[in-house]
Parts: sequence; C-alpha cells; structure tokens
Amino acid sequence: MPHRAGLYERSGELRALRTAIDATRGGHGEAVMIEGAPGIGKTSLLSEARRIAASTGFQVASARGAEFESDFPFGVVRQLFEPLLARMTMEERHRTLSGTAGQAAIVLKRVVPERPPGGDFAVLHGLYWLTADLCDEQPLMIAVDDLHWADSDSLKFLNYLMPRLEDISTCVVGTLRPFEVHSPSHMLDQIVTASPSVRVSPTRLSAEASASLVISEFAKSGSPEPEDDDFLSACWSATGGNPLLLKELTEALAAEHVEPTAAHIPQVYALGPRAIARRVAMWMRRLPQSCGPLACAIAVLGDGAELSHAAELAGLDRDEALQAAKSLEHAEILHTTVPSDVMNPRWGFVHSLVRAAVYEEISPADCHRAHQAAAHLLQDSHAEIESVALHLLRTVPSRDAETVALLWSAARSALARGSPETAAKYLRRALAEPPPTGDRLDLLFALGSAMRRVDCAAAVPYLTEAHELAGPSRQRVEIALALGDALLALRRAEEALAIWQQALADTAPQDTELLYQLNACILSIPLYEPGRPDLRRNILGRVAALRSRKPGGSMGGRYLDCVIAGHDAVIGDPRAVVRAQRALHDVPTGPSDGQMSLSFGWLALISADRREVLGSLDAAVEQAHRQGSVNDLTGALVYRAMAWLYQGNLDEAAADASDARHAVDASSLDLRRLVLGPVQAEVQIEQGALSRAQATLEWTGVPDPAPLTGLMYYVLYSRSHLLRLQGRTAEALNAALAAGASFSAAGGDNPAIVPWRSEAALCLHLLGRDEEARAMADAELRLARYWSAPRALGRALRIVGTLSEGDADVGLLRQAVTRLKGSAARLEYAKALADYGAALRRHGVRGQARTLLSDALDVAEARNAAPLVQQILDELHVAGMRPRRHAVTGLQSLTPSEQRVYDLAVAGHTNREIAQRLFVTAKTVEVHLSSVYRKLGVTSRRQLGRLSEQAHAADEPE
Repeated sequence: MPHRAGLYERSGELRALRTAIDATRGGHGEAVMIEGAPGIGKTSLLSEARRIAASTGFQVASARGAEFESDFPFGVVRQLFEPLLARMTMEERHRTLSGTAGQAAIVLKRVVPERPPGGDFAVLHGLYWLTADLCDEQPLMIAVDDLHWADSDSLKFLNYLMPRLEDISTCVVGTLRPFEVHSPSHMLDQIVTASPSVRVSPTRLSAEASASLVISEFAKSGSPEPEDDDFLSACWSATGGNPLLLKELTEALAAEHVEPTAAHIPQVYALGPRAIARRVAMWMRRLPQSCGPLACAIAVLGDGAELSHAAELAGLDRDEALQAAKSLEHAEILHTTVPSDVMNPRWGFVHSLVRAAVYEEISPADCHRAHQAAAHLLQDSHAEIESVALHLLRTVPSRDAETVALLWSAARSALARGSPETAAKYLRRALAEPPPTGDRLDLLFALGSAMRRVDCAAAVPYLTEAHELAGPSRQRVEIALALGDALLALRRAEEALAIWQQALADTAPQDTELLYQLNACILSIPLYEPGRPDLRRNILGRVAALRSRKPGGSMGGRYLDCVIAGHDAVIGDPRAVVRAQRALHDVPTGPSDGQMSLSFGWLALISADRREVLGSLDAAVEQAHRQGSVNDLTGALVYRAMAWLYQGNLDEAAADASDARHAVDASSLDLRRLVLGPVQAEVQIEQGALSRAQATLEWTGVPDPAPLTGLMYYVLYSRSHLLRLQGRTAEALNAALAAGASFSAAGGDNPAIVPWRSEAALCLHLLGRDEEARAMADAELRLARYWSAPRALGRALRIVGTLSEGDADVGLLRQAVTRLKGSAARLEYAKALADYGAALRRHGVRGQARTLLSDALDVAEARNAAPLVQQILDELHVAGMRPRRHAVTGLQSLTPSEQRVYDLAVAGHTNREIAQRLFVTAKTVEVHLSSVYRKLGVTSRRQLGRLSEQAHAADEPE
C-alpha cells in the first residue's frame, strides 16, 4: 500500500514477528498483536510481516477492520477467507467445505440459507476447522489491520482460535489501537492476552530517527534537505515522533514551499497535530472539482467501494469518476484495494485517519442524505442486505416503513448467520425509526430474543414492553417465558415468578406443552434462589402436586420432569433417578431454550453415579457443537465436567471445564460461573494445584462473606475444601457451615451434591473438637444411606471411619471400599482403599495393607491425582514398604478420552476425522493415540486392529 512510513527503530518488533513466523513454519502456531497509537507504524509492520511470510512459503489471508463496517456480521472473517476460497477450483472448494469446515459456509456464502444449519458456536467451530484445513499443507498467516474496528463476530472467531493455534500452522498478526472507545474491549483484551499471543508496542521515534525520516522525505519531494537542527527538533516535538504525522508534516511543508529553517519553526508547530487534515484540504483545493464529491462518496461507502457505486453517489459519470480517483491516488489520498475488479475497481483511503479527515468535513444533514442514498443504491444493485443496513444505521430516524422492513430483513439474515449481536443492532435502529404501530410488538419480541443471547440485562426492557403490548394470546405466553428466563438469569426471581404465574393463569388448559414449560420454569426458582424461603414455600406445594403426574414425552414434559427430579435430588429423594432417566432418555435434537431445565436432570443422575448420564451429556455437547449456541455448549460442558470429576477422570474434567470457562469469558454467561468455578476448582485441588484453585474461585466473583441467595453453596463448599488444605482451618469451618446454610435454604440435604457436613467434620477434627466432628459425620452418613449412591455413601463411610475411635475404623473403611468397588467413582474408591490400607497398617495387618495401598496407588496415578499419590507413597514409606510398581497397561487402563480415540482409530478414521468427530484438535488426537500405543504395547494402527479383533474373540461365548 502506498503512503506508509519507513520502519525506523523497529528491530525488536520485527524480531518478534520473525520468531512467530519461524515457529509457525515449524508447526507451532503463534500470534503477535501490534498495539499503538494511530500513525505509529502498525500497518507498516503488518505489511512487512505479510511480506516475510509470503517469501517463506506462507499463504497470506488479509483483512482490515473499518469503523464504518464494524456492524457487518463476520465482515473481517469474510475478507480473510473468501479470497482464499475464490482461488480454489470448484472441486477443491467443495472438498474444503464438505467436512466440519462446511459449518462455516453460512457466513462465507452470499446467499442466506432458508434453514440455518447451526448456532453461533457451530459457526465458530466450522471456521476453526476451515483454518486448520487451509494450513494442512501450507502454513497460513492471518493478518488483520485495525482489529479495534473488527466486527464482534470476527473477534469471537479469533478469540476461539487463539488457544487452538499451537496445534495448527497458522500465525495471527493483528494491529490495534489502545483504548479505542468504540471497540468491544473485553473481547480484544482476551485476544491480546491469550496464550500464545505476544504483544509488541511500537513507540515514538527518537529525535535521531525522526531527523532521518524528515531529511529522507524532503529529499524525495525534491525540496532542499533540512540542515537546521532546531527545525528538525521542532518536527519531532510537534508530531510526538509519530512516523505518519512526520511524513504528512514534511509533505505539507514541502508542498507549501516552506524552507526547512529555524525561521519557519512556528509553521511546523501550527501544522504538526493537523498535518493530515491540512494536507488533504490542500490537495482538494488543487485537484479537479470532481475529486471532492468522489472522495466524500467513498468516505460514505467505506473502504472497498466499487467505482460505479461511488460515481453514482457522487453524481459523476464513470470516466469522470475514474479520472478523479486516479488524481486522488496520485495525491496519496486513495488507493485501489486488493483484490480489485479491473473493469470496476474498488477504492479505499490510504489510511483511516485520511478517511476521517474527509468524512468529518461532511455536514450532518449531507451525511444523512448520503447514507440514505447509498442504502437505496446498494439495494437497487442487489447488494447483500447487511451492506444496505450498514448505511441505514447511520441515517436519522424518519418514520420510514421501508427502512424498518430492510433493517428487519438484515436482522433475520444476521441471525441466520449466527450473529445475534449484529441482529440486535439492526433491530434497535428499526425500533428507533419508529416502526408502524402494528409491527412494534413483533419487533420488540425479536429484539428482546436476540438480546437474550447477548446480554440479558439489555433484553429485559424490550421483552417487558412486548409483554405489556401483547394481548391475551399464545405469543404473550411465549414472551413471558423469554422474559422470565432473562429476569432469573439476572437473579430477579420474584419478578420472574410473577410473570410466569400470570402466564400460567392465561394459558389454555389444552395447551399442555406451554403448561409443562411454565411449570418447569416456576419450579426451578427455588433451586436458583435458595435464599428466598418465601418463594420456596409458595412453590413446594406445586412440586408435590406435579410429582405424582407423569408428563408426556414432549420437550415441555421432559423439562418439567427434569426440574422435579432436581428438587428430589436436592432433598435426597431416590425417586429423582427414575424421573431423570425417563426425561433424558433419547432426548430429541432441536432448539434447546430449555437446557437449563435439563441440567437438573443431569444433576440428579450425576449425583446418583449413573453412568448413562455421560451418554446424554455427550449428545448435548455434540448437538451444541453441530447446531447449538455458545450458551448450549457451556451448559453441557459444565455438567459433563462435573460428571467426569465425580467419576475421578480428572484430565477429562479439566479439559471440559477449561473449554467451558473460555466460552464464559467470551460471553455474558456469568450465571455459569457459580457452578463451573467450583467444579474446575475441585479438579485443580485433586490435581494439587491449590493456587490455581484459589484463582478459579476468585474468578466466580463471589465475595467473602458470600450472600446466601443464589447458587452459593457450590462455591462455599469448594472454598471450605481449599481453606482446609491451606491450613486455614477455622475459616474453612465457617465456609463449610455457610455452605450448609445456603444448601439448606434450598431444601438441600443430599450429601451427593454438597457434602458440607463431612467437610465441616474434618475441620472440627483438626480443631480438636472430635465429638462435634463425629456427630456431623454421622449425620451425613445417615443421609447418604438414604440416597444410597456409591460415591456419597463411600465418602461418608470413609470420613466416619477415619474419625472413629478404637477398632471401629477398620469395619467402616472396609464397608466404604466394598460399596465403591464396582462403582463409577474411581477416585473416591482409591481414597477409600488408601485410608483402609492405612488403618490396617496401624493395626499391624501389613500384608493386606500393602496390597490395598498399591491398588490405590495404581488408580490414583492413572488419574493424575498428585496429592493422593503422595499421600499413599508417604503411608507406604512410614510402613517401611516399597510400592508394588508396574505400568498400568491393557484396554482397561485407557482413559475415557483414550478409549474414544482407540475406538475410532480401530474403525479406520484418520486423526483429522477423529478430531472432528470428538471436537478436539488433531494434536490432541496424536497425544491420546501415542498414549494408547504405549499402554497397549503397539506401534501401528494395523496392530491396534489385530488387538481389537483378539479382544472381541475373547469376549465371544464358546
């Protein structure tokens, strides 16, 4: 691109770029973010990065964020990938988009499908695999200028891509301004700070470099070179050492024939901060009269404007416009964009600051008329509806029904492409027009529904107005469902309850599906807001009345069954299990607005140690990957991480929790923190990462002391567990008792969900209050026997056993081992084995103790439970025993993730196909497959196949 400052004093930045490019060429993706003030040289560094990458064999995908186009869904993504796909043959393009990457086609094709294939997450996942496929044979550089003006959807993609870069040969280089007020700063912060991103911040030039640049620019213009040190110092001071401003200042001085001497220093200071605007204004006075209207037209249309469109908007014929464009190019105001149609070239400004200088000279009234005319021009030329909407966003409301219709159409297109945030912007502008009276209700509902996927707080006013406008109808009930859900997410439970109860009264008796959904919503309130006993008393009678009924197999009936199962699980009623099994059996795929209700069914089965819950959760995760939203995926991952944790599969739990946390950080799903944070913290505690667990609990945002309202009992329990291990026993006891108070406020008694009594008992024991400790532990044991799930009962027996006096400990610990032996709770089983072995060692039964401790060590090591491993080794050392060490091998030694990879590899799938099926990276598959080879003692897929055949033959009856 012309008109760029030289790369003075940028050796450190160039070194960082070359390091990232070299690492990517070696198969380890990197990212470099170039942050600095406008004109500091970011674009020049980006151009140099592209040149270096291209010269070393990279494909280069380039894009530029534009302030005007920041409301175009996936605008930067399309700039990046559409040219790469366009250069492919039809056969190559079809092959590239035929797999998982095909989920990205919805944002890359110009035609919006009638049946959108997926939600926002499905699109992000498809774009990741498109990136992975593109760099499979040739490394790829993604270069994005002005990231601060990129659309929010493209930023979401880059944020999704960043933690996965290390597994693919893709290097991301972006430029951004710090503190840009119009940018989605939260998303940008995540991109800039996420590993493996490296941030470089070019600084202003030194006085010496500034002098060199000024002398060079004067020489290029044919003017006398400056020799006066004071003049050169003034140039540096007036521009703050900004390379672009230095160049613009020099050009303006040379064009006005200002001699570079000390006598003209006042002109330097007068021009310095306004150098760009002054130069543009100066050229406009000198250029042909047609240049002004054309420059304004392109400023309105935005970078990449077609010459034919710009000419029509400026009121010029094509030849006149082309000549004006070439004159502006000669003046270094415009340049042709790449790629550009030879017959109808596209034009843009050489720098965003140059465009700003032109655009800001247009009066507000002329600006409104120009954008209105541009919208109609693009509509008449059958441009994409989003391009039309971009201009309508910048017009003044004027009660135009056509504007409302166009914006509404653009919003539907944005939703179909998985961009609810952009759709909401279009709908808000349509609402401000305002719409015809008959359309206002539907528009408000559409806007509120779109905003629910982005920001519940912002959705509530629109849904409230829609609810008030709607007369008695099914639509009013549907609005009430959405409004109540948003209110509950904001912990405004009483308002949600009032809305839903009124809707329940207004629903026709024959509309059983809506009745099921409304009852499910109403019954869920005490589970989310346990600190409100008044709400709980009002609802418990309804739970009892509905518990005796058997809802139908519709989704509404399943939601209701799951919520009732959740109530039963919380109080420890074993009937919860059968109800949850019925509700979650073969749940059909489709819209998942009721996933929050399904989560109560998952909780019931998880706390009952039912293995089949993983099948339901796997299906929910897969559905969310293929056709769901980030919200859907996060919910399924949170509860699958909980299931893995309770089974003791720490690596799987850590992976799911990490993915869910990244999604929460990239969205407004703060309610998820109250469950996800404690689950992730418990995994980290079991792995021995106490400092990380503390940071995770702080991430939940729950203060200390915590309020009793909301789902605080999970956080409080994990806080107690961590404090005890940190040696802060009195604080740990207080936190455990607070967890109990919070859980009891929800009617909670089930230790399988919150084992606060045993945690408090351990704290009391450490404080020397053993009688109180045993009473607390005995109370939990009674409750665990009633619920009868192995993990909770085994834990309760183990804690009571460790706190017992005399010989009672051995019998209780033996019961714990027996109860857990065949269960899914393998880590709790290892803890019971370890404590039982230690008790036998203390009683002198050394042989059996060694066997138990060795078995416990095998289980703990296989699950990377470092603290438990160390505890067992210490016990063996005290006993003077050497651990029976042997490598755990065979099919039974595979972790769940390794087993899945093994099954798919045996079935003949490639690593990439396995990765796409399991929604992981190809490198993750390689790591799992290497572990499978090691554990099974094989070196090839062919040997895996033979081993599988032998295993099947051994299983067949004789």
